[in-house]
Formats: sequence, C-alpha cells, structure tokens
Amino acid sequence: MFSIKHERTYVKILLIAIITIYLALCFASFAYHGDTILMGNFDTFNNDDVKYLRSAWTLIDTGKFTYKYTDTDTVFIMPGLTTVLAGFVLVFGKFPMVPFRIFQAILLAGGLYFIFLIGRKIFNSNFALITVALMAIYAPSIYAPNTIFTESIFYFLFLLTFVYTTHALDTANLKYYALGGVFLGLSALFRPAILLFPIVVFIMWLIKKYSTLDMIICGSMVIVIVFLVLSPWIIRNAIIFHRFIPLTISSGNPTMQGTFINYDQSTRAKENIDYYEIIKAEGKIDISKFGKDEIITDEAESEMAEIRIRKMIKEDPVQFIKWYTLGKTYENWRRPFLFKNIFDINAKFLYWQHIFYMIIGILGFILFVIKGKLKGLAWLPVISILYFNCSHLPFFCFARYMFPIMFCVALFGAFLIYELARMLNKNAI
Repeated sequence: MFSIKHERTYVKILLIAIITIYLALCFASFAYHGDTILMGNFDTFNNDDVKYLRSAWTLIDTGKFTYKYTDTDTVFIMPGLTTVLAGFVLVFGKFPMVPFRIFQAILLAGGLYFIFLIGRKIFNSNFALITVALMAIYAPSIYAPNTIFTESIFYFLFLLTFVYTTHALDTANLKYYALGGVFLGLSALFRPAILLFPIVVFIMWLIKKYSTLDMIICGSMVIVIVFLVLSPWIIRNAIIFHRFIPLTISSGNPTMQGTFINYDQSTRAKENIDYYEIIKAEGKIDISKFGKDEIITDEAESEMAEIRIRKMIKEDPVQFIKWYTLGKTYENWRRPFLFKNIFDINAKFLYWQHIFYMIIGILGFILFVIKGKLKGLAWLPVISILYFNCSHLPFFCFARYMFPIMFCVALFGAFLIYELARMLNKNAI
C-alpha cells in the first residue's frame, strides 16, 4: 500500500526529486524568514503562534493545560499541538522554533508522498505525480511549516486518514477502517471539525452499495476507536469542568463573527449592548463574567449569534441564505492560506497562483465528468471537498480551513494538465 517498489523508474526519480525540492524550499524559507513569519509576539502573546508555545511552557511548568489565561485550565483549544510543542520544549529548550519547523517540513514532505499514494489509488501514477508537483510549489505548502499553527500536523494526520480511507473503501478490510479510525481520532486532537468526516465515508458506502450489516460493523468499529483515542481528553474535561466535553467549547466567537455578512462588523459594538441586556434578562448566563471566563464567554457569544441569526432570517431570509451558502463558500476559497508572504514574493503573484489552481481544478473536474470518469473512488475527493466547505459554513470562513483539502482540488487540476499534455503530444506527432 505504501510501497513504490513496482513503480516505473522515472516515477520514482521524479517523486523523490519533487519531495527533495520541496524540502529545500522549506529550509530556504526558514533561513530567509527566521521568526518573522510568526504571528504575534512574546511580549503580549497576542496571537495563536505565541499562545500555543506559551501553553506548552505552562503545561511543562504547572501541569495545567491553558491557553488565554496561564492560571486557568482551558477547553478552548484541542490538546494536540500544545502536547507536541511541550515535547519539543523539553528536548530543545524554551524556543524550539527551528527544530519544530524542520519537523513540520518533514511531515509535509511525507504528506506529499501520501498525496502520491492517494492519487495513484484513485487515478494513476501520472496524475499523482502532477498533483504532488502542484502541491510542492503551492505557496501555503511552504508557508505552513514556518508557523506554529495546527495546520501542518493536522494535514499530515488527515492525509494518513485519507490514505487508509481509500484502501478501506476499496477493499472493505476492517484493518484499514481501524487504522483510519486511529488517525481520524488523532486528527481531531488538532482540528475538531474533522470528527464528522465519517459522513463522507457513509456517502461513499451508498455509492459503492455496501450492505447495511457491513456499514454497521465498520462504522461501529471506527466510532469506538475514535472515542478511545479521544477518551483521555474527554476524561480530563469531565474531571476539571464536571461535564461531558468531547472536543472544545470555542465555537461561540467564530459563529458570532460568521453572522456578519461580508464580515462587516461595524455595528457589532452597538449591538453587543443590546445582546448583553437580552442575555442578562434571560438569566441563563452570568454575563458579568463575559471576557473573563472562557466557557461563559463562549456561551454568551453563542447566544448572541443565535439572536443575530434569528433576526437575519426574519428580516432578510434571502440574504441570509445567500451569505451562508455562496458568500461563505467564496470566502473559503477566494484566497490562499497566507498571513504573510514567503520570500517577499509579490502578494498578487501568490494570490494568482491560488486562483490558477482553483481554475484548473474546476475545469479539470468538469472535463473529468464529461469523460464519464466520475465513478467509484473518484467520488471521494469531490465529497471530501464538499465536506470541508460545508462543515465550516456555520462559522467564520477563510482559507486557513481549506488548505488541508487543496490537494483534492489539485488532483483534478492534474487531470486537466495531463489531458492537455496528451492532446499537445498527439498534435505534435
């Protein structure tokens, strides 16, 4: 399954060359940028990068898993990244950015290999090679290892989940479903939105006409395995917070921000005053602790989001539906996952690289359908793209959440490039 032993020589050489070039680009970016790509600073701890590292320090020093406030246990983030960072701090010291970046680059290089395996399994080795090449020079692929975000490790784990999913669907082998469940659970420790990925598998079961019994057996096993992987986190949350918290309590703010059409929050401060009064009058939430207690703040922001949504549906349902479908989908895909430019390359070039990938991906998919090739496992990347998009629509949508599924867009872009190359070769002959 993971072997390229029987691949043609040119495939092996090109695959190794592409991955080597990718690693060289990553290492060059580390030397070029240093810590300048990090979001936030270590004086104010004002962004994700530095907060995750501080969380690792606190975990080592006190045994507490914290995020916003160093003296308060948190359930605002998943524990995966903090735990990994803590290991690096223990081995390499308080600021292990260089070894951690190298680690992430190696993971994503491995991810390119997994993308090859996925492309080979669903299509063929030629499509897979083109896809790997596209993702190796895709700017966010080089940018991601420079950061201390969840993206790199999650991406690696999700690709492993995807590899095992393709083989599980193709062979109905319980071993592959079990391994897919392990990596799905591990992925959720970094990004909880992936937990419902079995919906994609269920749709594939219907397409492949699995029997009800097989679906029950495979599905039950995956659910049990995922629960076991998450169980230490769930038990910890139950002990500290005295409630069942399988993932996080942090959807309030992203949901609230997502209610503002085109992200125009010019009225938010004024509206918040009214929301505070409504919530206070209801008496369900202690609004006096808003902004001081993570759980209460999340509950209040979730309630505010519900108030805004009810208001939007009542006043302008068409605009609401448009924003929560087309509008947010556009926000998900309209630009690359780049908070800072790599190698100081012009931002417009990096933007148009992403747009180019989107265009060839869409055209490639259309050509794929026209040629009647959309069947069997080929449905998996399509449904996965839809899952990633739709699972984030209730929240604040932007490119960061779509980066791990861009390889599926690249798969169809590779098909277009391959078909065009084949046509040009025929004409040349």
